[in-house]
Amino acid sequence: MWTKFGDGSGGADRDLTSSSGSATILLATLPLPEAMGPSEMTEPRLKRAHGNWVSGDRFWDRETELALLKEYLEEGAHLLIAAQRRIGKTSLLREATQRLEGSFRCLFVDLQKSHNPADAIVEISLATRPYADLWTRTRGAFSNILDKITGKVEALQLADLKVVLRSGLTHGDWQPRGDSLLAILAAEDLDVVIFLDELPILVNRILFGDDYEITSESRQETDAFMSWIRESCIRYRGKIRFVITGSIGLEPILRRASLSATLNVLAPFEVGPWNRETASGCLQALANQYGLTFEPEAVDAVLNRLGIYIPHHVQMFFDNIYRESRIDSTSAVSVALVEKVYSRDLLSIRGHAELSHLEERLKQVLGPKRLPLALDMLTEAAVCGMLTADAAFRLAKEYLPDDGTLRDEVREILGIMEHDGYLLGTPDSGYKMISNLLRDWWRARFEFGYVPTSKRDG
Repeated sequence: MWTKFGDGSGGADRDLTSSSGSATILLATLPLPEAMGPSEMTEPRLKRAHGNWVSGDRFWDRETELALLKEYLEEGAHLLIAAQRRIGKTSLLREATQRLEGSFRCLFVDLQKSHNPADAIVEISLATRPYADLWTRTRGAFSNILDKITGKVEALQLADLKVVLRSGLTHGDWQPRGDSLLAILAAEDLDVVIFLDELPILVNRILFGDDYEITSESRQETDAFMSWIRESCIRYRGKIRFVITGSIGLEPILRRASLSATLNVLAPFEVGPWNRETASGCLQALANQYGLTFEPEAVDAVLNRLGIYIPHHVQMFFDNIYRESRIDSTSAVSVALVEKVYSRDLLSIRGHAELSHLEERLKQVLGPKRLPLALDMLTEAAVCGMLTADAAFRLAKEYLPDDGTLRDEVREILGIMEHDGYLLGTPDSGYKMISNLLRDWWRARFEFGYVPTSKRDG
């Protein structure tokens, strides 16, 4: 059954709809459990999120996106999910794998720690393990490697299996092995969906290497791998679907090597921040779960501070509010408490790992030579409220040689930061930070000692 909760607002008026859409059962018509009164039944509840992704009773809303994702997959599309960090892409994919069971064989493949195409083939192979019959056939494709193992394959831990399979793949034979694997998947009675999470990180490693330089060899290997995915999408259309996502953008990486054409079989699938109503519903559901009450205007104070409603940031804000309320031994969340948590905790120097991690993500895409310029561009936008074209080029001249490519460099850096959700371009004005939280946190960390370009000599 495909389950839909309301209209995406996250409110209490919810309905359960069958996958065919032919039957709708209103929640209000269901008998109330004896142990739960009417007021408890109508109040949505949500457990706090812990870890990098959520599912089940910690997954909130995204019903419209899930329904669209299912629709695209049923029509045979291959998808490239585009979204800024902490939107909940991995959570969306994890939830989709659970809800699509019975309609598809879903393989969730995490490529975060992969370094080359052979690693990716091993990860896809091991993703078949939850399906005993499919794993048996997959093992057959690696029989020349697994037959050398003393003892039973089933007794091996996952990490050991990865080592064994990877040791049997040479640099040049990942593609025929991958072709054999996909042929096995395409022969399944149910169509297969392969969710490739963090593929951009893998491609970034292949293309740029440890020294962040594109070589003819690294470009050739990247082209071979992405072309293999493209050709596989075409060859197995109607039997296998690829869904690609990651915490950094794939298209900006490939554009630097003139390999964007390898993406032309993938349909873009946008996942944006929550709307205000959904974010408000999430906060109320969290408060209901943990016995807190938002006083008038306190929810608006949270949302106004955030500016845009990135799911992880909404959850992070509530988590700090909950901790502070426990310390203060109060169940009432006031505007004053919200403001104290925002300025003291969310913007503190100790900060949060996911905000500090932004620098590392930028470095992965831009490399160490262009990173300092990008950081100053973000600081200019945070401190001044806007990064103008004049300011961007003045900063660029301080970091990059003016050899005729400066304008292209600036445009590419700004394009990457806009694509990955750091900045938003405004007509005739320049670029500003999208998130109030990110802007305020960045300013609190980097404003001291920074001189805006308008106040510099020269």
